[in-house]
Amino acid sequence: MKITVYSSKGSAGKTPISANIAFDRGYALGTNEPFNVLEDIFDDDKVLAIAADDAFPDLPEDIDIVFDLAGSISRHAHSITSALRQSDLVIVPVYNDFKSRKSAIGTILEVEPITRSILVVATKLQAQKGEFVKDWSTSRDFRQIEQDLHANIETRYPILPLKLSRGFDTIFDREMSLREITRCDPLLAHAFRDVTRQFDAIYDHIDGVK
Repeated sequence: MKITVYSSKGSAGKTPISANIAFDRGYALGTNEPFNVLEDIFDDDKVLAIAADDAFPDLPEDIDIVFDLAGSISRHAHSITSALRQSDLVIVPVYNDFKSRKSAIGTILEVEPITRSILVVATKLQAQKGEFVKDWSTSRDFRQIEQDLHANIETRYPILPLKLSRGFDTIFDREMSLREITRCDPLLAHAFRDVTRQFDAIYDHIDGVK
């Protein structure tokens, strides 16, 4: 399985999502960011780092990798197009901010000519004033993201929720996935319960791609 996590907008959650998948699934990682944190927490043989204008090599089918990509598609962005062309799934993270929503729309429209195997992940979801959230897919943040994407993109791609959590920082602090963290720390198991379950839904989607 080859997965690309990509958005032209920074701070949408690309790297935490990529790292969590890599830890849980034992995937390698590909990145086009020159100053990335992945090389600090994964073994050298697990990270394939290249320049943005270089192309990722065509990897064998039995290599499982998640590409964590920054930048925008252009005629010089060979790293992005080479990753997209060999990916079974593209995950586009977006949070409820005008620029992030706008960027996600642009990212999806850029990706569509290459592949339509796209999953949108609505990140950084949090309860707004006076809002009690039981189901994050009905939260105001999620519905605003969904509304904008449906209004601007013809294809209704699946959208999954991922709430705001300090667990994403803990992934890098502890160098393990959220699931691994909750297994060894009962206190954090409660604190990260919801977001861990949300990742399980992402994995269910990944498993259904092939």
